[in-house]
Amino acid sequence: MASDRFTLSLEELQDLAHFWAEEGDALSLYFQPPEPSELAHREETILAKENIQQKLKTLQGSSPADREDIRRILETVSGLKQDRPRRSKVIFACARRQFWREYDLPGDFGVRLDVDSAFSLAPLIAQQQSRKRYCIALADRNRARLLLMEAREISEHSQVLDEEKEKIRTTGTGASVKLERKKEEQVRRHFEFLADHLLHFYEHGDYDSLLIGCRDETWPDIEEALHPELKRILVGHFAIDPGLAPKEEIAEKAQAFIDDKDRQDEQALVEKVMGAAASDGLGAVGLDAVIQSLEQGEVRTLLLSGPRPQMAVSRAQGSPQPVVAGTPSSASLCPNCAHLESTPVNACTLCGTEMWRFSHSEEALLRHALGRSLEVRMLSYSKLPPPDEIAAWLRFNARRNTAQALAS
Repeated sequence: MASDRFTLSLEELQDLAHFWAEEGDALSLYFQPPEPSELAHREETILAKENIQQKLKTLQGSSPADREDIRRILETVSGLKQDRPRRSKVIFACARRQFWREYDLPGDFGVRLDVDSAFSLAPLIAQQQSRKRYCIALADRNRARLLLMEAREISEHSQVLDEEKEKIRTTGTGASVKLERKKEEQVRRHFEFLADHLLHFYEHGDYDSLLIGCRDETWPDIEEALHPELKRILVGHFAIDPGLAPKEEIAEKAQAFIDDKDRQDEQALVEKVMGAAASDGLGAVGLDAVIQSLEQGEVRTLLLSGPRPQMAVSRAQGSPQPVVAGTPSSASLCPNCAHLESTPVNACTLCGTEMWRFSHSEEALLRHALGRSLEVRMLSYSKLPPPDEIAAWLRFNARRNTAQALAS
């Protein structure tokens, strides 16, 4: 059961992350059009395009961004179709270095424009690292359908369940007890067949979480056939006609469960981290504490507050700062050894390399984390304490472990 992966390779992300423009003319654009299904949304798309075009035009006389980049991006945004699939246009450009990367990616990026010494990668890296693939299995006593949902896009893969067996007839009168038992045995084997294949696909890494769609009276039989591992990754089940439901209805019902599960998981994780940090346990809150934990390899999950709610226009050093909600914290990163500092530092204290200074600390932290075995979560429903709005869930706490060892 193959799926299209809506991600950039690690090598491509690292290529973007290692780009640095001393002149401050690296331009990043995230443009997520509203849903194209209704007239009001199409009008919102037009307004969003006009907004981004106006912002780009204001850069022409006040920004180090190259006029050719601005012109090319204006043409790209102007040419976006209103009826195209709901994917975001993501562009990273620097004409002076002859650098242009353009992507059509699913995801909740909003509309964002930045001009600085480095590309704004935090939205892209965070969403790619936290993205899950959901298998949606629809079943009744006769048939089964499999669909994959990733980044709100859904595709059907029912052909992998092409069963070469006689369909089970569930209607009729005067059937003998023996025939009814045979039918029930066929139904049991049908659901076990589905469960075995779902387990096989999960064990082979084809999806991360499971949802079941069926009629209410069928759910107990399906649940009984599920393996314990499938029950562990089960997000929930919802009522639907497995044979007649269109993909749009399936996606809507599945997404409601996914959003609810994400909200619960996120709130539980934030509460766990905040409580652990308060008791000097497996939690770190604030930029300095998180940097220390990252440097010591303690971090299991890096938590960042969600993206800025409105479009932001960042300026390079020496230019006017954007008007945004809140004041972001900044951080320094060594491009050679990935050493982090929360304060401005000219040279790395570990290897002597000239440090890069990021106006948004999450850009430095995510570049440090890129390629390492830790999870990144960009929060959608919860907020972390200001001013940094950064936290981490730890694998271990070296400070506490050292203190315990010395005490013993």
